[in-house]
Amino acid sequence: MPCVHIDKDAKITPHPASGKGHERGDAHDRIDQLAKKVQPKVVKWRQDIHQNPELSNREFRTAKVVADHLKSLKLDSVRTDIAPTGVVGILKGGKPGKVMALRADFDALPVQEKADVPFKSTVVDNDYPGGPFPVAHACGHDAHCAMLMGAAEVLAEMRDEIPGTVVFVFQPAEEGPPLGEPFGAEAMLKAGIFDDPKPDACFAVHTTGFPLNNIGYGDPTMTAASTLFIIKIQGKQVHGSMPWLGLDTLPVLAAITNGFAQIYRQVPATEAVTLSIGKVDTVGRSNIVGDHTEVQGTMRATNDDIMGDVEMRMKRIVEHAAAMHGLTATIEFEQQVPSGINTKEWIQKMGPSLERVAGTDKVHVVPPMMAYDDASQFIRAVGGMYVMIGTQNVTFGKRGTLEGDMVPNHNEKYYVVDAGMELGVRTHAYVTMDFLGGN
Repeated sequence: MPCVHIDKDAKITPHPASGKGHERGDAHDRIDQLAKKVQPKVVKWRQDIHQNPELSNREFRTAKVVADHLKSLKLDSVRTDIAPTGVVGILKGGKPGKVMALRADFDALPVQEKADVPFKSTVVDNDYPGGPFPVAHACGHDAHCAMLMGAAEVLAEMRDEIPGTVVFVFQPAEEGPPLGEPFGAEAMLKAGIFDDPKPDACFAVHTTGFPLNNIGYGDPTMTAASTLFIIKIQGKQVHGSMPWLGLDTLPVLAAITNGFAQIYRQVPATEAVTLSIGKVDTVGRSNIVGDHTEVQGTMRATNDDIMGDVEMRMKRIVEHAAAMHGLTATIEFEQQVPSGINTKEWIQKMGPSLERVAGTDKVHVVPPMMAYDDASQFIRAVGGMYVMIGTQNVTFGKRGTLEGDMVPNHNEKYYVVDAGMELGVRTHAYVTMDFLGGN
């Protein structure tokens, strides 16, 4: 749902090399050595978290694994139980300087895993609202968590060389919690995780079906703005043989669906907008016209400025479609997330680090994606960058499109190749040391 993926037919373009990408120092060599040393641990952490996935705001076991590891590194502080299961560790370097935040998410999805791996998830959550649900890490958050745990160990080993402070943010509920519960990045910010110390930048990565050890970023738009919508249609229950005595909600839903399809014709063709209805609940049966229907869906746009206009059009369609049939209906918008933007300033600051860690020929500009990631909340708060890490055995074709057996995020067979996680560890550490050191 919220997370990101590269469309197999998306056109990938070369990253404009800065000319600074291969200027390396002793710190980069040290990071490479330590990342290789910690890689077996990263693989083990990932497999453990993968086999024991937890849904949004229920990541109690995962949070303990993270917190125990951060405490073992003798960080300056480790804060737990944040909004409600988030973990934040703070590492003060041996020299004064700026503050860098590194973020990873660690919640799983209500998906039945079909990936053929020995650490396959068989977890079922019987208590989650709306469940029971099978649970699996079908979006790579297990790898995100393990990579940042590895980066924390690498940077802790280098603390005397760090000119500044590193804030490690392990975030729950990126996938979206049950309505009414604390929501991911927004809730962590409200809990004050960026108050003291306040980061000067935030960096985040996401794994995807992208060639192994390649990096992609948006210039400027990376991910879409998003909102979850809930439509409630109120009718009047009646026997199916006498519909004239009741008020049927389903013709209203049909009119709403048709109306939503016309919104695309009212938005400039240069703007990317998607509207999807994913869940419909009604109390009817074969011979009963139910008295209400509730619908949930998602709306996305790559331009934040157009979100309000689309919401206005949706509200008008919902209310008028109901009135046309003599019923009433409401629409509410929840869990709103801004688009993910990599500004020119931050691409210039962090782009050379991406070149150093992966090689200029393996850094690419990717088109905007209609998926969201609420890391955008952190990056908008302090500035920074969000990138994609390639972790699958696919290749680029002649047109810049992907070739091979690419498995997209949120697919029941989604997987992350172990070797790709070492690049994730190194990328976190390179960007941090370069930014704090002024490279």
